[in-house]
Amino acid sequence: MSPSHPLQLDTYVSQPIKTETGLEDETKQWWQPITTTLIHGPTSAVLVDPPITVTQSEVVADWVESILALYPGKILSYIYITHAHGDHFFGAPIIMKRFPQAELIATATVLEGIKVMYSTEVYDGVWTKWFPNGQLCGQKPMPTSLPPSNEFHVDGEIFKAHDVSSDCEKSSFLHIPSIATVVGGDVVYGDCHQHLGEASTAERRQKWFDALDLIDSLQPKTVVPSHKRASQSDGAHLVAATRMYMEDFVRWGEEVKMNDSIEVTKKPDALFARIKKGYPQRCNDWLLWGGVVAFFT
Repeated sequence: MSPSHPLQLDTYVSQPIKTETGLEDETKQWWQPITTTLIHGPTSAVLVDPPITVTQSEVVADWVESILALYPGKILSYIYITHAHGDHFFGAPIIMKRFPQAELIATATVLEGIKVMYSTEVYDGVWTKWFPNGQLCGQKPMPTSLPPSNEFHVDGEIFKAHDVSSDCEKSSFLHIPSIATVVGGDVVYGDCHQHLGEASTAERRQKWFDALDLIDSLQPKTVVPSHKRASQSDGAHLVAATRMYMEDFVRWGEEVKMNDSIEVTKKPDALFARIKKGYPQRCNDWLLWGGVVAFFT
């Protein structure tokens, strides 16, 4: 009996790696885990969000090869970038070298942000300082922009990208209606602290809330977050969890702001401790610290 739909999904989570953050506290010297998603039909596949370093990307390329080898003749057709943060596409050249037939793609909006990430000021001035000594491959391929419909097809099935704002203004998520799936990029998080250092204003957070509402309106059954525990399930419940985290962050932040018994210089530490207590399962103290500092700036 043939399946009701031809698509299936696999995920790989690159584990946290040491990062030159410039902070003395070792708990604030780590990058978060990164989710890479492979969606494949009978003959072709799309890889979403390759990781950042050469080493991580070589491991992901091995993983993709191992899956495609199970299905003789299946090829990697596309590499899709959800948003303009380097940890979701700097490793793409490593994947492209292994799979030269794969086309690198993104929405026109995300493409604008990728150009900024590739600039000397940002790539050399920020990213290579976080990941020195050749950890980044140094190649900067530009993706092909999706058509105005933001749609492409894999084995006849529609993949629809939605331009939104998250912790990254030039962001998107990928909806695959036939399998009721959303690959969320940084719109949806698992058990990792959310990047509220960049989405640090009420306006930016509201746009992120709007993106979560849009995902809810599509009624997906599977939602893949950008950063999660390796064994964490990819469920629609993560949309609500992402929303609640932001609501709690702001509510607790306002409580700390209004508490005159806490010295002004100690307020970031107080909010940091409150969020750690409320979300002990979430990792990446560096991002959390950046978020609480931005909240009081």
